[in-house]
Amino acid sequence: MSRRRVLRHRGRTWRARELRRRAWAEQRFRVWKPRTRQAWAEYRDDLYNVEIDATWQAEYGRQLRGEESRVFYLPTGDLTVPRVGGAAPAEPAGSTEAAGRRRELADRLFGALVKPMERGVFHGDDDVVLSTGMPASVDEAPGARQALQDAPSAAKAGKPGTLRVESGTGGIVVRLHGPTWSLVFRYAPFPSPVLVCVDRLSGYCWRLEDDSEDRALVENAITGVIAELARFGWAGDRYVRPVIPGA
Repeated sequence: MSRRRVLRHRGRTWRARELRRRAWAEQRFRVWKPRTRQAWAEYRDDLYNVEIDATWQAEYGRQLRGEESRVFYLPTGDLTVPRVGGAAPAEPAGSTEAAGRRRELADRLFGALVKPMERGVFHGDDDVVLSTGMPASVDEAPGARQALQDAPSAAKAGKPGTLRVESGTGGIVVRLHGPTWSLVFRYAPFPSPVLVCVDRLSGYCWRLEDDSEDRALVENAITGVIAELARFGWAGDRYVRPVIPGA
């Protein structure tokens, strides 16, 4: 082995030892790349889990120190949270028949988004999202603009059961009942679709299309509702620690 190759080998060896020493001192752990084809299948998952754990640990420390945080928690399916529980909301006093049908349709759309039907198969009228959703822009959908503008305030002042959030195979879905409208949307992994049910549109809903002119209105409505939901989640100002029986 030539002198140059010996020096290179020693440099790489020393550098590797130094990196391992620093990683151990800083409690940073690496996922080494696999050397076999079979191990590559699990490499990406392991790397993702390590990155997620590190992110959550850093976020937990940031919130523990009282620093500003960009992460919030949603009380998905938490029955102890008022106004966000999984129980079906009671019909408000003086509710009309049209409002009852509208609320029922919104609940069906909500369930269909949480647990969507199998893709690639025609389900006909059983697919409530496709069979009842009528594509339209905000201006083309009567009552949609008013629903989007009032959604944040309705989420804040709503009665128990008017606001609901669940997670399932379809992602994280939110449903909000207003006085004459209902708003249903998927928040994660992507904010689509956005469905608006109104009393005057019996048996159908508006499926809002992506319109650059009203994109800010839709985004503000979703952000306002999610911000209100986050107040009931962990670290929120309305968070209620769950009571475990027998604990």
